Amino acid sequence: MQYLTYNSGINPAFSGDTKKTILELLLDGPKTSGEIADKLQIQKSAVRIHLDSMQAQKAVTSYFKIVRLGRPRKIYELTESGRELFPRRYDLILSLIVKKIEETGGREQLNKIIKSIADDIAADIRERIEKNNVSGSFEKSLKMLNSVSNEMGFGSSISKEGSETYSLISRNCILHKLALDHQDAICHGLHDRIIQKTLGEKVNADVELKECIALGNNYSKHIITNKSVERKDKASST
Repeated sequence: MQYLTYNSGINPAFSGDTKKTILELLLDGPKTSGEIADKLQIQKSAVRIHLDSMQAQKAVTSYFKIVRLGRPRKIYELTESGRELFPRRYDLILSLIVKKIEETGGREQLNKIIKSIADDIAADIRERIEKNNVSGSFEKSLKMLNSVSNEMGFGSSISKEGSETYSLISRNCILHKLALDHQDAICHGLHDRIIQKTLGEKVNADVELKECIALGNNYSKHIITNKSVERKDKASST
């Protein structure tokens, strides 16, 4: 099948021959600098320089192992971040899962599942908002939502557009390949709904997607308006 192409390359940041080989050796299991040096046939001091650099980049970690005779041995192993430097096909597997759900249950079932996932994510964000005692503030709740969006990888920022209107700009689409094939389900059913459900418990938030990366824009832009305040203002003026 054409979509099952395989890319064996390690992240370019670690593409130097020695670092790449060290990563591959550690993928087999934890090792001492001496064991790595023996495999590479270079000095241990040279290996340690590479390992120190890789530790600074949080790709490798180390710990001491007590042995019966002699000094404790310093062992190096890959971190989770280090393992992520090797090829991953999350987008491929996710696309196949989504495709299979749509084939077996139809688009309605797919949308139902995606909305349910959005609701779960929104519930987690609301819990953080409650714990930080900012649920009473629309703006502070938005800032917390923006903070979580950044943690998720959206590269987002918020700007005030009016008295109760804000824009949430996301410069990265964390599900870009999937969104290209399922724009409505991902951009509206998931992203819009996360925002709506996060804020909707306390206020009547209107969420509108104005620009979308999946549709060819440079960023995704949501306009978010606190309708609860707007209605109060209208009621007080009548």
